[in-house]
Amino acid sequence: MLRLCALATACLFLAAYAQAGAIQGSLGALVSPMNTNEDTNICGLKFNYCPMDPGCKGYTMSVHDIKVHDDDATSPLNVSDVTVGSKLTVTVTGITTMSSVPVSGSYRIYALKGGNIASGTLTDALEITTGGNFKLTAQFAVTDALFGGSKQLFEFGLDVFQQGSGSDEGMCIQVESEQYVEQVKQKLSPPFDFMCKDNGDGHFDLLPSPVPIVAFDVAAPTCLAPTPAPTPAPATLQWYYCPRDPGCKTYTMSVESVKLADADNKGYAAGDHVKVLAKGSTTLKSIPPSGTYRVYSMQGHNTATGLLSSVMTLAGGKFSLEIPFILPQDSFFGDDFEFGIDVFQDKSGTNEGMCIEVASPAYITQERVKLSPPFVAYCTDLGGGHFKSTMPQGTPEVTQPVPIVPMARSVPSWISQSSYKCPTDTCSCCPKNPDGSAQCPCLCGGGDCPRCCQ
Repeated sequence: MLRLCALATACLFLAAYAQAGAIQGSLGALVSPMNTNEDTNICGLKFNYCPMDPGCKGYTMSVHDIKVHDDDATSPLNVSDVTVGSKLTVTVTGITTMSSVPVSGSYRIYALKGGNIASGTLTDALEITTGGNFKLTAQFAVTDALFGGSKQLFEFGLDVFQQGSGSDEGMCIQVESEQYVEQVKQKLSPPFDFMCKDNGDGHFDLLPSPVPIVAFDVAAPTCLAPTPAPTPAPATLQWYYCPRDPGCKTYTMSVESVKLADADNKGYAAGDHVKVLAKGSTTLKSIPPSGTYRVYSMQGHNTATGLLSSVMTLAGGKFSLEIPFILPQDSFFGDDFEFGIDVFQDKSGTNEGMCIEVASPAYITQERVKLSPPFVAYCTDLGGGHFKSTMPQGTPEVTQPVPIVPMARSVPSWISQSSYKCPTDTCSCCPKNPDGSAQCPCLCGGGDCPRCCQ
Protein backbone atom coordinates (compact mmCIF):
# COMPACT_ATOMS: atom_id res chain seq x y z
CA MET A 1 0.00 0.00 0.00
CA LEU A 2 1.18 3.48 -0.76
CA ARG A 3 1.05 4.74 2.84
CA LEU A 4 0.49 8.41 2.01
CA CYS A 5 -1.77 8.08 5.01
CA ALA A 6 0.32 8.93 8.01
CA LEU A 7 -1.21 12.37 7.85
CA ALA A 8 -3.78 11.87 5.18
CA THR A 9 -6.87 10.01 6.51
CA ALA A 10 -9.24 8.22 4.33
CA CYS A 11 -9.74 5.09 2.64
CA LEU A 12 -13.00 3.62 3.16
CA PHE A 13 -16.55 4.64 2.56
CA LEU A 14 -15.75 7.56 0.19
CA ALA A 15 -18.18 9.42 -1.94
CA ALA A 16 -18.17 6.68 -4.56
CA TYR A 17 -19.22 4.18 -1.90
CA ALA A 18 -22.13 6.42 -1.01
CA GLN A 19 -23.16 6.36 -4.66
CA ALA A 20 -23.47 2.57 -4.40
CA GLY A 21 -26.27 3.06 -1.83
CA ALA A 22 -27.47 -0.55 -2.16
CA ILE A 23 -25.06 -1.50 0.62
CA GLN A 24 -26.96 0.33 3.30
CA GLY A 25 -29.90 -2.02 3.06
CA SER A 26 -27.73 -5.05 3.81
CA LEU A 27 -26.17 -3.79 7.04
CA GLY A 28 -28.64 -5.63 9.24
CA ALA A 29 -27.79 -9.03 7.75
CA LEU A 30 -24.03 -8.97 7.95
CA VAL A 31 -22.72 -11.28 10.64
CA SER A 32 -23.58 -12.83 13.98
CA PRO A 33 -24.38 -10.47 16.89
CA MET A 34 -21.38 -8.79 18.52
CA ASN A 35 -20.43 -9.46 22.10
CA THR A 36 -20.39 -6.50 24.49
CA ASN A 37 -16.62 -6.10 24.18
CA GLU A 38 -17.00 -5.21 20.51
CA ASP A 39 -19.45 -2.32 20.89
CA THR A 40 -18.01 1.13 20.31
CA ASN A 41 -17.56 3.13 23.51
CA ILE A 42 -15.34 5.94 22.13
CA CYS A 43 -17.13 9.06 20.90
CA GLY A 44 -16.07 11.35 18.09
CA LEU A 45 -14.52 8.80 15.69
CA LYS A 46 -14.83 8.57 11.92
CA PHE A 47 -13.64 6.01 9.35
CA ASN A 48 -12.88 5.80 5.64
CA TYR A 49 -10.77 3.98 3.05
CA CYS A 50 -7.08 4.93 2.85
CA PRO A 51 -6.60 7.99 0.65
CA MET A 52 -4.71 7.90 -2.64
CA ASP A 53 -4.06 4.15 -2.36
CA PRO A 54 -3.43 2.70 -5.85
CA GLY A 55 -3.79 -0.78 -4.36
CA CYS A 56 -7.54 -0.19 -4.03
CA LYS A 57 -8.06 -1.65 -7.50
CA GLY A 58 -7.28 -5.06 -5.99
CA TYR A 59 -9.43 -4.70 -2.85
CA THR A 60 -11.72 -7.66 -2.18
CA MET A 61 -13.34 -6.48 1.07
CA SER A 62 -16.15 -3.89 1.12
CA VAL A 63 -16.31 -2.44 4.62
CA HIS A 64 -19.82 -1.81 5.95
CA ASP A 65 -19.26 -1.11 9.63
CA ILE A 66 -16.55 -0.54 12.24
CA LYS A 67 -16.63 -0.75 16.02
CA VAL A 68 -13.85 0.52 18.30
CA HIS A 69 -13.91 -0.46 21.97
CA ASP A 70 -11.63 0.76 24.76
CA ASP A 71 -11.34 -2.37 26.88
CA ASP A 72 -10.02 -0.43 29.89
CA ALA A 73 -12.88 2.09 30.00
CA THR A 74 -15.84 1.58 32.30
CA SER A 75 -18.08 4.14 30.55
CA PRO A 76 -18.22 5.90 27.17
CA LEU A 77 -15.39 8.37 26.68
CA ASN A 78 -14.25 10.98 24.18
CA VAL A 79 -11.28 10.18 21.98
CA SER A 80 -9.29 12.92 23.73
CA ASP A 81 -9.75 11.00 27.01
CA VAL A 82 -8.31 7.74 25.69
CA THR A 83 -5.14 7.01 27.67
CA VAL A 84 -1.79 5.67 26.53
CA GLY A 85 -1.51 2.00 27.48
CA SER A 86 -5.20 1.16 27.24
CA LYS A 87 -6.19 -1.69 24.92
CA LEU A 88 -8.44 -1.11 21.90
CA THR A 89 -10.46 -3.81 20.15
CA VAL A 90 -11.36 -3.02 16.54
CA THR A 91 -14.06 -4.99 14.74
CA VAL A 92 -14.59 -4.52 11.00
CA THR A 93 -17.52 -6.15 9.16
CA GLY A 94 -18.58 -6.23 5.53
CA ILE A 95 -18.74 -8.35 2.37
CA THR A 96 -15.85 -9.99 0.52
CA THR A 97 -15.28 -11.93 -2.66
CA MET A 98 -12.93 -14.25 -0.78
CA SER A 99 -14.41 -17.67 -0.11
CA SER A 100 -11.91 -18.58 2.60
CA VAL A 101 -9.29 -16.94 4.82
CA PRO A 102 -5.88 -16.82 3.05
CA VAL A 103 -3.45 -18.91 5.09
CA SER A 104 -0.53 -16.57 4.28
CA GLY A 105 -2.57 -13.39 4.75
CA SER A 106 -1.78 -10.80 7.41
CA TYR A 107 -2.84 -7.43 8.77
CA ARG A 108 -0.95 -4.40 10.04
CA ILE A 109 -2.02 -1.43 12.11
CA TYR A 110 -0.28 1.90 11.50
CA ALA A 111 -0.12 4.96 13.77
CA LEU A 112 -0.76 8.59 12.83
CA LYS A 113 2.90 9.37 13.32
CA GLY A 114 3.96 6.42 11.18
CA GLY A 115 5.27 2.96 11.98
CA ASN A 116 3.55 -0.32 12.81
CA ILE A 117 1.99 -0.67 16.26
CA ALA A 118 0.43 -4.12 15.73
CA SER A 119 0.28 -6.96 13.22
CA GLY A 120 -0.99 -10.51 12.98
CA THR A 121 -2.15 -13.35 10.73
CA LEU A 122 -5.56 -13.33 9.06
CA THR A 123 -6.22 -16.90 10.23
CA ASP A 124 -6.30 -15.55 13.81
CA ALA A 125 -8.25 -12.37 13.06
CA LEU A 126 -10.63 -12.93 10.12
CA GLU A 127 -13.85 -14.92 9.85
CA ILE A 128 -15.70 -15.48 6.56
CA THR A 129 -19.22 -16.91 6.67
CA THR A 130 -21.88 -17.95 4.18
CA GLY A 131 -22.73 -15.28 1.66
CA GLY A 132 -19.29 -13.67 1.79
CA ASN A 133 -19.86 -11.85 5.08
CA PHE A 134 -16.63 -11.18 6.97
CA LYS A 135 -15.65 -10.05 10.45
CA LEU A 136 -12.12 -8.99 11.29
CA THR A 137 -11.11 -8.42 14.92
CA ALA A 138 -7.79 -6.92 16.02
CA GLN A 139 -6.45 -5.66 19.32
CA PHE A 140 -3.62 -3.27 20.11
CA ALA A 141 -2.35 -0.98 22.85
CA VAL A 142 -2.67 2.80 22.60
CA THR A 143 0.65 4.62 22.16
CA ASP A 144 1.66 8.28 21.85
CA ALA A 145 2.14 7.67 18.13
CA LEU A 146 -1.66 7.59 17.65
CA PHE A 147 -1.96 11.27 18.59
CA GLY A 148 -0.83 14.41 16.76
CA GLY A 149 0.15 17.76 18.25
CA SER A 150 -2.78 17.40 20.70
CA LYS A 151 -5.02 14.56 21.85
CA GLN A 152 -7.77 15.99 19.66
CA LEU A 153 -5.82 14.62 16.67
CA PHE A 154 -6.07 10.81 16.62
CA GLU A 155 -5.65 8.29 13.80
CA PHE A 156 -4.72 4.72 13.00
CA GLY A 157 -4.84 2.64 9.83
CA LEU A 158 -5.69 -1.04 9.30
CA ASP A 159 -4.22 -2.72 6.22
CA VAL A 160 -5.14 -6.27 5.15
CA PHE A 161 -2.85 -8.32 2.89
CA GLN A 162 -4.03 -11.51 1.19
CA GLN A 163 -0.55 -12.82 0.34
CA GLY A 164 2.72 -13.20 2.21
CA SER A 165 5.29 -10.42 2.66
CA GLY A 166 2.59 -7.75 2.88
CA SER A 167 1.31 -7.97 -0.69
CA ASP A 168 -2.04 -8.12 -2.52
CA GLU A 169 -4.16 -5.75 -0.44
CA GLY A 170 -7.62 -6.93 0.59
CA MET A 171 -8.55 -3.52 1.95
CA CYS A 172 -7.10 -0.56 3.82
CA ILE A 173 -9.06 1.67 6.18
CA GLN A 174 -8.38 4.48 8.61
CA VAL A 175 -10.09 5.42 11.86
CA GLU A 176 -9.62 8.96 13.14
CA SER A 177 -10.99 11.81 15.21
CA GLU A 178 -13.29 14.45 13.72
CA GLN A 179 -10.59 17.09 14.24
CA TYR A 180 -8.07 15.01 12.30
CA VAL A 181 -10.47 14.71 9.36
CA GLU A 182 -11.06 18.46 9.31
CA GLN A 183 -7.31 19.08 9.32
CA VAL A 184 -6.45 16.77 6.44
CA LYS A 185 -9.34 18.08 4.35
CA GLN A 186 -7.71 21.51 4.46
CA LYS A 187 -4.33 20.30 3.26
CA LEU A 188 -3.53 20.83 -0.40
CA SER A 189 -1.19 17.84 -0.53
CA PRO A 190 -1.66 14.94 -0.33
CA PRO A 191 -5.34 15.26 -1.35
CA PHE A 192 -8.03 13.62 0.77
CA ASP A 193 -9.24 11.54 -2.19
CA PHE A 194 -9.98 7.91 -3.03
CA MET A 195 -8.88 6.31 -6.30
CA CYS A 196 -11.57 3.62 -6.60
CA LYS A 197 -15.31 3.02 -6.46
CA ASP A 198 -16.57 0.50 -3.89
CA ASN A 199 -19.45 -1.49 -5.36
CA GLY A 200 -20.36 -2.76 -1.90
CA ASP A 201 -19.90 -6.47 -2.66
CA GLY A 202 -16.13 -6.83 -2.50
CA HIS A 203 -15.60 -5.48 -6.02
CA PHE A 204 -13.77 -2.17 -6.62
CA ASP A 205 -13.36 -0.19 -9.84
CA LEU A 206 -10.36 2.06 -10.48
CA LEU A 207 -11.67 5.57 -11.26
CA PRO A 208 -10.37 7.76 -14.12
CA SER A 209 -9.55 10.38 -11.50
CA PRO A 210 -9.70 10.35 -7.68
CA VAL A 211 -12.83 11.56 -5.87
CA PRO A 212 -13.11 13.35 -2.50
CA ILE A 213 -13.48 10.99 0.44
CA VAL A 214 -16.49 11.06 2.73
CA ALA A 215 -15.52 10.07 6.28
CA PHE A 216 -18.35 8.28 8.11
CA ASP A 217 -19.20 8.37 11.79
CA VAL A 218 -18.34 5.42 13.98
CA ALA A 219 -21.67 4.96 15.82
CA ALA A 220 -21.19 5.38 19.57
CA PRO A 221 -23.13 6.28 22.72
CA THR A 222 -23.53 9.92 23.68
CA CYS A 223 -20.57 11.19 25.66
CA LEU A 224 -20.20 14.06 28.04
CA ALA A 225 -18.37 17.14 26.79
CA PRO A 226 -14.66 16.44 26.28
CA THR A 227 -12.43 17.02 29.26
CA PRO A 228 -10.98 20.53 28.82
CA ALA A 229 -7.28 20.47 28.17
CA PRO A 230 -5.20 22.30 30.78
CA THR A 231 -4.49 25.88 29.78
CA PRO A 232 -0.86 25.92 28.66
CA ALA A 233 1.53 28.77 29.24
CA PRO A 234 1.85 31.00 26.19
CA ALA A 235 3.99 29.08 23.72
CA THR A 236 6.98 30.72 22.13
CA LEU A 237 6.80 30.73 18.37
CA GLN A 238 9.77 29.38 16.46
CA TRP A 239 11.32 30.20 13.09
CA TYR A 240 13.36 28.02 10.74
CA TYR A 241 14.41 27.98 7.10
CA CYS A 242 11.78 26.60 4.72
CA PRO A 243 11.95 22.79 4.70
CA ARG A 244 13.15 20.98 1.58
CA ASP A 245 13.66 24.20 -0.40
CA PRO A 246 16.01 23.49 -3.34
CA GLY A 247 16.16 27.24 -3.98
CA CYS A 248 18.29 27.64 -0.85
CA LYS A 249 21.38 27.34 -3.04
CA THR A 250 20.81 30.96 -4.12
CA TYR A 251 20.11 32.33 -0.62
CA THR A 252 22.08 35.50 0.17
CA MET A 253 20.47 36.43 3.50
CA SER A 254 21.51 34.75 6.77
CA VAL A 255 18.68 35.33 9.24
CA GLU A 256 19.89 36.02 12.77
CA SER A 257 16.74 37.06 14.60
CA VAL A 258 12.98 37.15 14.00
CA LYS A 259 10.31 38.92 16.03
CA LEU A 260 6.55 39.18 15.57
CA ALA A 261 5.12 42.60 16.39
CA ASP A 262 1.39 42.47 17.12
CA ALA A 263 -0.78 45.59 17.21
CA ASP A 264 -2.97 44.46 20.11
CA ASN A 265 -0.02 43.24 22.22
CA LYS A 266 -2.08 40.24 23.43
CA GLY A 267 -0.40 37.37 21.62
CA TYR A 268 -1.48 36.45 18.10
CA ALA A 269 -4.84 35.60 16.55
CA ALA A 270 -6.49 35.50 13.15
CA GLY A 271 -7.20 39.03 11.93
CA ASP A 272 -4.39 40.65 13.92
CA HIS A 273 -2.31 43.34 12.20
CA VAL A 274 1.28 42.21 12.60
CA LYS A 275 4.79 42.89 11.38
CA VAL A 276 7.57 40.36 10.98
CA LEU A 277 10.84 41.94 12.08
CA ALA A 278 13.75 39.95 10.68
CA LYS A 279 17.42 40.93 10.87
CA GLY A 280 20.63 39.33 9.70
CA SER A 281 23.65 39.55 7.44
CA THR A 282 23.81 39.39 3.66
CA THR A 283 26.10 39.42 0.65
CA LEU A 284 23.77 41.91 -1.05
CA LYS A 285 25.36 45.32 -1.72
CA SER A 286 22.08 46.99 -2.61
CA ILE A 287 18.38 46.20 -2.51
CA PRO A 288 17.36 44.59 -5.82
CA PRO A 289 14.99 47.06 -7.56
CA SER A 290 12.80 44.25 -8.90
CA GLY A 291 12.99 42.16 -5.73
CA THR A 292 9.76 41.11 -4.03
CA TYR A 293 8.50 39.31 -0.93
CA ARG A 294 5.55 36.98 -0.40
CA VAL A 295 3.80 35.78 2.74
CA TYR A 296 2.15 32.34 2.63
CA SER A 297 -0.45 30.87 4.98
CA MET A 298 -0.29 27.40 6.51
CA GLN A 299 -2.58 26.18 3.72
CA GLY A 300 -0.24 27.55 1.04
CA HIS A 301 -2.24 30.61 -0.01
CA ASN A 302 -0.66 34.02 -0.68
CA THR A 303 -1.40 36.35 2.21
CA ALA A 304 0.67 39.40 1.28
CA THR A 305 3.18 40.50 -1.32
CA GLY A 306 5.10 43.63 -2.25
CA LEU A 307 8.35 45.20 -3.38
CA LEU A 308 11.40 44.34 -1.31
CA SER A 309 12.46 47.97 -1.31
CA SER A 310 9.31 48.89 0.68
CA VAL A 311 10.14 46.60 3.62
CA MET A 312 13.94 46.27 3.63
CA THR A 313 16.86 48.38 4.76
CA LEU A 314 20.49 47.54 4.08
CA ALA A 315 23.70 48.90 5.62
CA GLY A 316 27.18 47.50 6.06
CA GLY A 317 26.31 43.93 5.13
CA LYS A 318 23.36 43.88 7.53
CA PHE A 319 19.70 43.75 6.51
CA SER A 320 16.49 44.50 8.32
CA LEU A 321 12.99 43.50 7.19
CA GLU A 322 9.69 44.90 8.48
CA ILE A 323 6.91 43.05 6.67
CA PRO A 324 3.33 44.03 7.60
CA PHE A 325 0.30 41.82 6.99
CA ILE A 326 -2.88 40.53 8.60
CA LEU A 327 -2.75 37.04 10.12
CA PRO A 328 -5.08 34.89 7.98
CA GLN A 329 -7.56 32.39 9.37
CA ASP A 330 -6.04 29.59 7.30
CA SER A 331 -2.76 29.87 9.21
CA PHE A 332 -4.57 28.44 12.26
CA PHE A 333 -5.97 25.01 13.04
CA GLY A 334 -6.35 23.95 16.66
CA ASP A 335 -2.93 24.32 18.26
CA ASP A 336 -1.27 24.49 14.86
CA PHE A 337 -0.13 27.87 13.52
CA GLU A 338 2.26 28.58 10.65
CA PHE A 339 3.11 31.07 7.92
CA GLY A 340 6.07 31.49 5.58
CA ILE A 341 7.99 34.43 4.13
CA ASP A 342 9.83 34.14 0.82
CA VAL A 343 12.20 36.82 -0.52
CA PHE A 344 12.97 36.96 -4.24
CA GLN A 345 15.88 38.96 -5.66
CA ASP A 346 14.64 39.05 -9.25
CA LYS A 347 11.25 39.74 -10.81
CA SER A 348 8.54 37.14 -11.36
CA GLY A 349 9.35 35.45 -8.06
CA THR A 350 12.78 34.07 -9.00
CA ASN A 351 16.25 33.84 -7.45
CA GLU A 352 15.42 33.34 -3.78
CA GLY A 353 17.22 35.50 -1.24
CA MET A 354 15.86 33.56 1.70
CA CYS A 355 12.76 31.70 2.86
CA ILE A 356 11.67 31.15 6.46
CA GLU A 357 8.64 29.81 8.29
CA VAL A 358 7.23 30.86 11.67
CA ALA A 359 5.21 28.23 13.52
CA SER A 360 3.80 27.12 16.86
CA PRO A 361 5.48 24.35 18.88
CA ALA A 362 2.53 22.01 18.19
CA TYR A 363 2.92 22.43 14.43
CA ILE A 364 6.68 21.87 14.60
CA THR A 365 6.29 18.78 16.78
CA GLN A 366 3.88 17.32 14.27
CA GLU A 367 6.22 18.02 11.35
CA ARG A 368 9.21 16.47 13.15
CA VAL A 369 7.46 13.14 13.80
CA LYS A 370 6.24 12.70 10.22
CA LEU A 371 8.27 10.16 8.29
CA SER A 372 7.43 11.77 4.97
CA PRO A 373 8.12 14.42 3.90
CA PRO A 374 11.07 14.86 6.28
CA PHE A 375 11.49 18.02 8.35
CA VAL A 376 14.89 18.94 6.90
CA ALA A 377 16.64 21.91 5.29
CA TYR A 378 18.46 21.45 2.00
CA CYS A 379 21.20 23.95 2.91
CA THR A 380 23.35 24.86 5.88
CA ASP A 381 23.63 28.55 6.82
CA LEU A 382 27.34 29.38 7.05
CA GLY A 383 26.63 32.97 8.10
CA GLY A 384 27.18 36.24 6.31
CA GLY A 385 24.72 35.32 3.58
CA HIS A 386 26.61 32.17 2.54
CA PHE A 387 24.87 28.78 2.30
CA LYS A 388 26.09 25.24 1.57
CA SER A 389 23.87 22.67 -0.13
CA THR A 390 23.15 19.45 1.79
CA MET A 391 20.94 17.89 -0.89
CA PRO A 392 19.61 15.32 -1.44
CA GLN A 393 19.36 14.09 2.18
CA GLY A 394 19.24 17.51 3.83
CA THR A 395 19.91 18.25 7.49
CA PRO A 396 17.44 18.36 10.42
CA GLU A 397 15.75 21.72 10.80
CA VAL A 398 17.06 23.97 13.57
CA THR A 399 14.42 26.21 15.13
CA GLN A 400 14.93 29.52 16.92
CA PRO A 401 12.51 31.46 19.17
CA VAL A 402 10.32 34.26 17.84
CA PRO A 403 9.44 36.75 20.60
CA ILE A 404 6.07 38.50 20.33
CA VAL A 405 6.55 42.23 20.88
CA PRO A 406 4.27 45.30 20.84
CA MET A 407 3.83 47.04 17.52
CA ALA A 408 6.02 50.15 17.41
CA ARG A 409 3.99 53.33 17.22
CA SER A 410 4.39 55.41 14.09
CA VAL A 411 5.34 58.93 15.24
CA PRO A 412 5.04 61.92 12.86
CA SER A 413 8.19 63.94 12.24
CA TRP A 414 6.70 67.08 13.78
CA ILE A 415 6.60 65.32 17.17
CA SER A 416 10.40 65.56 17.39
CA GLN A 417 10.46 69.34 16.90
CA SER A 418 11.68 71.24 19.97
CA SER A 419 8.67 73.57 19.83
CA TYR A 420 6.23 70.66 20.24
CA LYS A 421 4.86 69.70 23.65
CA CYS A 422 2.21 67.05 24.28
CA PRO A 423 -0.78 68.69 26.04
CA THR A 424 -2.45 67.36 29.14
CA ASP A 425 -4.41 64.15 28.63
CA THR A 426 -7.76 65.70 29.60
CA CYS A 427 -9.79 62.55 28.96
CA SER A 428 -7.30 60.03 30.38
CA CYS A 429 -7.55 57.73 27.37
CA CYS A 430 -4.05 57.97 25.90
CA PRO A 431 -1.44 55.22 26.38
CA LYS A 432 1.03 56.21 29.06
CA ASN A 433 4.78 56.69 29.03
CA PRO A 434 6.80 55.25 31.96
CA ASP A 435 6.67 58.65 33.68
CA GLY A 436 2.86 58.72 33.46
CA SER A 437 2.60 61.28 30.67
CA ALA A 438 0.49 60.65 27.59
CA GLN A 439 2.08 59.05 24.54
CA CYS A 440 1.76 61.07 21.37
CA PRO A 441 0.03 61.20 19.04
CA CYS A 442 -3.22 59.90 20.54
CA LEU A 443 -6.84 60.31 19.53
CA CYS A 444 -9.43 59.83 22.28
CA GLY A 445 -12.37 57.67 21.45
CA GLY A 446 -15.85 59.19 21.05
CA GLY A 447 -18.00 61.37 23.30
CA ASP A 448 -16.87 64.83 24.31
CA CYS A 449 -13.17 63.88 24.56
CA PRO A 450 -10.92 66.25 22.56
CA ARG A 451 -7.69 65.15 20.91
CA CYS A 452 -5.16 64.32 23.61
CA CYS A 453 -2.28 65.40 21.38
CA GLN A 454 -2.67 68.34 19.05
